[in-house]
Amino acid sequence: MLFDTEAYTSSKRPTIFLIEPEQVVRSALDYILRERYQTHPFASVDEAVRSPIKTPDVVLVGVSILHDRGEAVLGEVARVFARTKILLVAERKSDPLVQTGLERGAHGYISNPISTDSVRGAVRIALGAPVFPNRPPVLIPPRSG
Repeated sequence: MLFDTEAYTSSKRPTIFLIEPEQVVRSALDYILRERYQTHPFASVDEAVRSPIKTPDVVLVGVSILHDRGEAVLGEVARVFARTKILLVAERKSDPLVQTGLERGAHGYISNPISTDSVRGAVRIALGAPVFPNRPPVLIPPRSG
């Protein structure tokens, strides 16, 4: 697996979009990430698309958006925010839309229990941080094959 070390080692703080309709979850993600990243929380994909910032480094998308708008919304996010890593935020990894989202272009997912370490770790890996073999993964890569 190749890593985008330029994004990971850059001196500027990476930009993270948080697209989650539930205020509590959105606020928790923002709280966890804002110390290390430039965070921009949005309640909907439409709000994020209207943002003047068009080059976030990572976009976290609540899986409830896929439940509401269908999995095709990931194509819209990927089209608008080209070259951006997309992570799904799901209540449980067994949600069928998690695997569908991974097949439709998401780079990974974060599921409950959401913690500071799991969220920051997943974002770091999405930005190109190395994965250490002796540590448990926090970002689950899509299945291949």
